[in-house]
Amino acid sequence: MTAHSRRVRILLVEDDNHIGRIIEMALPELGIPYEFVTVLGAEEGLELWDQQPFDLVMADYNLRGMTGLELIEALQARGATVPTVMVTAYDTDSLRRRARALGVNAYLAKPFFIDQLINTLRQLVNQSQARAVG
Repeated sequence: MTAHSRRVRILLVEDDNHIGRIIEMALPELGIPYEFVTVLGAEEGLELWDQQPFDLVMADYNLRGMTGLELIEALQARGATVPTVMVTAYDTDSLRRRARALGVNAYLAKPFFIDQLINTLRQLVNQSQARAVG
C-alpha cells in the first residue's frame, strides 16, 4: 500500500464561507487524493468527527459556541491524535502559547499565503502517514 493510496480526510471548521472556499480551491495543490469537508461551527465538526474521524483538522480560533482551541480539546478528549492546524485573525503571543500547550501542530495567522497553507498541510499529512506506516 502506497503512502497516498487512500484519500486523506480533511476537516475545516471555519465560520467564514469565503475563507473556506479559498482553501477548498487551493487544496488540489496538495497533489494527493483527499476528501475535504468544511463546516461553519464547532458543534457540527464534532458531530462529523463522531460519525467518521478525519486525518487532519483545521480550525479557526473565533467560532460560534466555542473557540477553535476548545474544539481541538474536545477532539482530543474523544481520542483524536490527528494533526491540527489553528488559523486566526486574532494572533497574540498568549494564543500562540495556548495552542502550543494544547499540542496544535501548526498555527497560521490570517492573512496567510495559500502556498504557506499548502506546504504546512503537505508536511503534516506526510508526517502523519510516515508515523502510520512506521
